[in-house]
Amino acid sequence: MKCIMVATDGSDSAGRAVDYAAQQARDHGVELLIANVVGGYGLPGRLLERFTGNQHAWLKEMLASLSSTTLAEARDRARKLNVTTIQLESREGDVAPALLDIARERQADLLIVGKRGTGQAAGLLLGSVSQKLVSLAPVPVTVVP
Repeated sequence: MKCIMVATDGSDSAGRAVDYAAQQARDHGVELLIANVVGGYGLPGRLLERFTGNQHAWLKEMLASLSSTTLAEARDRARKLNVTTIQLESREGDVAPALLDIARERQADLLIVGKRGTGQAAGLLLGSVSQKLVSLAPVPVTVVP
């Protein structure tokens, strides 16, 4: 194993996933890749198209800033658990497909996610993103409660 990837949206569940992933990365001496996808905030897919150019740019900048902050907080959590090699990745788009793309591109050996994120309550037992990842990921997925 060379790389453990964890997805975060800043939720409590994602924080627990980051902690677990950091412990695993530290214990196995591998890289920790922390990923966030802008688009996982309950916004309908075509909402941005309705904004004017200035509004669209402002919202896009605000979401990018939120992603950066979310990743920095997750990195700081992992550092407190003595993880030495940490990479951050931010993407835009539909959350589950974007996370799958990151996992493939970065050759993650394991994907760790929280049970539920900050998005709408679409799943009964697991969040909709974690359900999709468990079903479609090319690598093992650990779902942290």
